Amino acid sequence: MQDSKAPIIDFGPDNGLKKLSISEVIDIEEMAWAPKYGLKGMIDASVRVKVESGRNKADEKIVPLEFKTGKVSNGQSSMEHVAQVILYTLLMSERYLKHIDSGLLYYLQSDQTRGITVQRSDVVGLIMRRNELANDILKASRTQQLPPMLQSLNMCRSCRHLDVCTIYHKVHGGSKESSGLGDLFDSHVHHLTTAHYVFLRRWDQLIDLEAKETQLVKNRIWRPHSLKSDRSTSCLSSVVLDTSDRVPYQKSLKDNRFIYRFVHKKMPLHDVHASGGESLSFPSSSAEDFDYTLKSGDYVIISTKFGHQTVASGFITDISRSHVSVSFPKHLRLPGSNSSSEAHNLFREVWQIDKDEFMTSFSVMRFNLVQLFLQSEQSSHLRKMIVDLEAPRFDSGCIFSQDPALSYIWSVKNLNGDQRRAILKTLTAKDYALILGMPGTGKTSTLVHAVKAMLMRGASILLTSYTNSAIDNLLIKLKAQGIDFLRIGRHEVVHEEVRANCVSAMDVHSVEDIKLRLEQVKVVAVTCLGISSPLLANKKFDVCIMDEAGQITLPIALGPLMFASKFVLVGDHYQLPPLVQSTEARENGMGISLFCRLSEAHPQAISALQSQYRMCQDIMELSNALIYGDRLRCGSSEIANARLKFSGLQSCSSWLKEVLNPGRPVIFINTDMLPAYEAKDSKTVNNPIEAYIVAEVTKELLNNGIVGDDIGIITPYNSQANLIRASVNVTSVEIHTIDKYQGRDKECILVSFARSSENPRNCTSSLLGDWHRINVALTRAKKKLILVGSCKTLSKVPLLKLLVEKVEEQSGIINVSKTDINYEEHKGELKRCSHIR
Repeated sequence: MQDSKAPIIDFGPDNGLKKLSISEVIDIEEMAWAPKYGLKGMIDASVRVKVESGRNKADEKIVPLEFKTGKVSNGQSSMEHVAQVILYTLLMSERYLKHIDSGLLYYLQSDQTRGITVQRSDVVGLIMRRNELANDILKASRTQQLPPMLQSLNMCRSCRHLDVCTIYHKVHGGSKESSGLGDLFDSHVHHLTTAHYVFLRRWDQLIDLEAKETQLVKNRIWRPHSLKSDRSTSCLSSVVLDTSDRVPYQKSLKDNRFIYRFVHKKMPLHDVHASGGESLSFPSSSAEDFDYTLKSGDYVIISTKFGHQTVASGFITDISRSHVSVSFPKHLRLPGSNSSSEAHNLFREVWQIDKDEFMTSFSVMRFNLVQLFLQSEQSSHLRKMIVDLEAPRFDSGCIFSQDPALSYIWSVKNLNGDQRRAILKTLTAKDYALILGMPGTGKTSTLVHAVKAMLMRGASILLTSYTNSAIDNLLIKLKAQGIDFLRIGRHEVVHEEVRANCVSAMDVHSVEDIKLRLEQVKVVAVTCLGISSPLLANKKFDVCIMDEAGQITLPIALGPLMFASKFVLVGDHYQLPPLVQSTEARENGMGISLFCRLSEAHPQAISALQSQYRMCQDIMELSNALIYGDRLRCGSSEIANARLKFSGLQSCSSWLKEVLNPGRPVIFINTDMLPAYEAKDSKTVNNPIEAYIVAEVTKELLNNGIVGDDIGIITPYNSQANLIRASVNVTSVEIHTIDKYQGRDKECILVSFARSSENPRNCTSSLLGDWHRINVALTRAKKKLILVGSCKTLSKVPLLKLLVEKVEEQSGIINVSKTDINYEEHKGELKRCSHIR
């Protein structure tokens, strides 16, 4: 606006009226972090203004501009608005590295602008209140002691948090006297029992323990001058913008976002001499870190590596071993840079990308948990099932010839008896049913037919799981059957075959169009964390089907269940449990999923799928002996006798011929006769000789006609996976940790255990001692399972000792020695590999 027409803004009694004009809008909805003060916020607008104050003197400064929908008020809300602007000046002072002493409030309804001048006393008071709040939160998380209630009947009566506040007060020993609310307090908590208080208090404490485990990562982001490890499991360090396109970003027309592509900064090369004298060059940081710690869909924070300035937050749209692409709601901009030099400055900057631990699920967990204890009919029903563990009800008999769903299930020819019984269980359930889907038993096919049967009854269905991939695997099969559905979720993280059914792909022009689509469609799919989408507000379903329920923590699982009259949990609690970082939380029960809790309380609610169509007989017998107690069976003789087919075995060393022998589906390559010892560095563990053996076996598999896509390599340790990738160097061969392989299978699987000691007294590895993980590792192979490790070391773990004995019964142990693997010949290569992390 022109200076002559600049409005006059009132900056209060101490600073008076000033003529002010905006010369530049620097940013809109600017996210700002101030680690020094422990604050972050999103500023509506960051503007450059000219301020005239007598004698025609004009000052130019940067200020925050905050918009309010109402009109100027003089009450409590006015104080809050002023406090908000003052805190924004603190954030901007940190972000722009200059003192910002004023801000603007604009009220849309009354078209009035108010000037705010920052007083030191106001800043001190706000920081003190911030610290008091932080202290109360910290105290609550550590000691389970909440601050006292306000004891103000008038204020509390109309508070939207009254239900939650009274429940927590009661749970932590409060009463109507200490609440100051009298009968109003009792009316909000009278429905709860002592068992309910114990349950809520226990799970609240478990969530606190798990949240603490992420605190170190949060501190590393919030305390920018602390040391940042390049080996963080949730960080990509020393990355730069890809200059190949000469433009810093691509515009996504789909959602109007800006996608920036980052690559590793070219690092100095180390010269390493191989045994033959050949000079080899390796970068000092490995690009391979790109694809196991972070994944597509993860929320991230991007900051400058050397200036330690947090710049923006976004989410990963694509990640590979060579690059990572991040989507942001607007242009990346370094504070203080001007438009002419912006692109140049961005390309010159070295960046760090951290997983945004603030986007974790702890707030969702707490919200879901307390919803279970409200007075609503739905909460009461779930409380009886989940907390009180009342037995689920089923329709007795329910053999109605008129029921099209039952007629359909009996008519489907490709269902086995287990699958048919499981579907009938879901149809007769009044409260809930559980489907135990053991490895390779056709769980997804069973769910497809269950959904079709429920739709024949006219039921509305909510499909959910913790991961996008689990939901989309089921939806792809539903789509093949011609079943219509709506997929709620970000376009980038949804499988490409399902995207056409996303809300973002719909031809809609209003909220009413979306509501109409939701009313028309019978199947809606969303992740457990995506259930809070406003699209689902007040939406109710007849049935909620939750896949991979054995891997979902109880508080997260509660969210989708609130939306349905009954539910079906599908999973296998003999495979990987929920991922819990805190040892204390895990030991106190946070790793026990709702699926596991209900399975143990009411085995009669379980329908087990036991006929498997993945593993041949010998491989299946391992998991039967170790885990399933002979409950698994092969679905057909063809499955039982399936063998790996080679194009013709070429000449190779005798030990490799034994390994590849198709008549021996299970092989254990024992390294006890080699100096194949584990290498440790800080918390990482790897084994170079095992990596070399795996690479040699993989090479022979490929040479003999097995395609890379049919080979998978599994190891418990990220560091060993990195090492094997460097040794194998074949992109079509998938190499992952055990956790990444759940739900997947291959014709041939190699497992590298990595742990090996010269004088093993005991093997205390928590990963190898976890029978859930061992079960997953042993049940991924269809026709050939090749295990690599030290029998002597692994036998110190009781379960693995049983595994070694079982393979020995099948005559599957192959002892390799120095004559088989010339350690001296490959010493330089193995030493070089051992430096890869």
